[in-house]
Amino acid sequence: MSEKEASIPVAIVGAGPVGLAAGLELQRFGVPFRIFEEDTALSNKPKAGTILPRSLEIFAGEGVIDGVLREGLRFDEVHFIDRPSDKVLTRMLMSPMADETRYPFIVNLPQSDLEAQLAAGLTRQGHEVAFGHKLVSVTQDAAGCHLVLESPQGTVKVEAQFVLACDGGRSLIRHQLGIEMEGVTHPERFLVADFEVDLDRRTGRQLTYLSYIFDPEEWVIFVRQPRFWRFLIPVAEGAPEPTQDEVVEKVRRVVKNASLPINFLDMGIYHVHHRAANKWQDGRIFLLGDAAHLITPVGGLGMNTGIQDAHNVAWKIAWVLKYGATEALLTSYEQERAPIARLNARNQAERNREIMRMKSPIKRMVRNAILGWMDRAEGLQWQAAHARSLLGTSYKPAPKPPSLWSQLRTARHFQRPAVGIGERVPDGELLGSDGQSCYLHDLLHRGFVALILIDPRTRVSIDPDPPGLTQYLLHRFDAAFDTGLRDRALLDKGGRMTRKLGVPSHYFILLRPDGHVAAISPFQAASSAVDAYRQYIGHNAPRANANRAAL
Repeated sequence: MSEKEASIPVAIVGAGPVGLAAGLELQRFGVPFRIFEEDTALSNKPKAGTILPRSLEIFAGEGVIDGVLREGLRFDEVHFIDRPSDKVLTRMLMSPMADETRYPFIVNLPQSDLEAQLAAGLTRQGHEVAFGHKLVSVTQDAAGCHLVLESPQGTVKVEAQFVLACDGGRSLIRHQLGIEMEGVTHPERFLVADFEVDLDRRTGRQLTYLSYIFDPEEWVIFVRQPRFWRFLIPVAEGAPEPTQDEVVEKVRRVVKNASLPINFLDMGIYHVHHRAANKWQDGRIFLLGDAAHLITPVGGLGMNTGIQDAHNVAWKIAWVLKYGATEALLTSYEQERAPIARLNARNQAERNREIMRMKSPIKRMVRNAILGWMDRAEGLQWQAAHARSLLGTSYKPAPKPPSLWSQLRTARHFQRPAVGIGERVPDGELLGSDGQSCYLHDLLHRGFVALILIDPRTRVSIDPDPPGLTQYLLHRFDAAFDTGLRDRALLDKGGRMTRKLGVPSHYFILLRPDGHVAAISPFQAASSAVDAYRQYIGHNAPRANANRAAL
């Protein structure tokens, strides 16, 4: 690279899974970018290794799902086990999500292998990570952002309209911006250790591929990776880092086999953080992933939350650069993502940690009874799977906590709630105007989608699509060729998708490129959906694609 590069629309700092996913998202919308990574290659240390269904949907949109599914270990059942009794207290099943997504399962894949798949996806599109480029400083002014990096060829200066800080928990960009992290760091640490060991043919209760072992003194998490087993074990405050032999003995104690052959592979030790930045955007610079939030690996929430960060901010930058959206749209990134990160850290991750290490015998007895009840309640299983899979991620204002009576009623008589503004729309198979099957989420790969729930026999009038929006009629009746609506017709076989949406007839639902609902409103005029789209991306958005030439 030369001393000074030409200006680029987006600079991504950090080539972990979040930075790579951000690049794939920008590639999806045709926005030029560069990824800069301090290290000389992708990481190979034991880190995250669990990919949740919502991330699988995102990878599908980014064109890398085939490699992830080919290399990963797929399963749909998680066990929560009482260590003293070796009893399964409850199961978390992903099968209740079979009508929500094409990926109603979890995938275990080491982060290093996932990064290789994401990087390969970028390479197929002609993008390469700039390795060995260490960020020295980043500043910004009215003209844009200015980065200074040290590379093997010397100092490199880069100008970018936007910067995505994906540079990890010790983010230099966050520190240079003076942004603080809020929350807690626990005194105990996590030990992540990888072993080659044969536990699949274990005598007695067979292990699933993700098991949480509850114990007040030494809880453990078992993660079956495609070619080895991974164990997460707590290290007490003040305790020295265990030796390789000590970790092997810990594993043998947990599986109750003192002579079990174990081949040690690698290990790393990490602090237990539940923290989030008090500011996620500074002008044209955005914090993503660990730079914005630090979440314990319990539940696989840290990396998966970061991937959703990239999924959220990339399309908003694309719409500002390409489709005339106002920069006010960009402020919604922090407004939407920061509460989700805090929820995942403080509620899900922290609750998981406390439940596993619960010391009071009375509390453990109550816990075990509640978990057993959840295991038998279809409605609660659906809600648990919806939340833990991150398919339930919602940007609507937080509702009031459900009452005990409503929880009991849900457990006995469950029906999927209607989709609301801010929520992720469920996926489902439809029939396109070309006679071929298609999936709703695939239609979002190109941008916003408006589903107009009107019988095409009424010959409704629809305004032409503006750049960035495609309008469709969704109905169980097809559109005849002489209606002028055939190209917009999506056949909802048996009305199944309409029932899942729960949106009344003669309404439209406006969907964002990330699959979340932007608007639900009556279809009152030919321009109804177009007007809602223009209002959502900015009142002053031009009708023509005036900014496309700049890219």
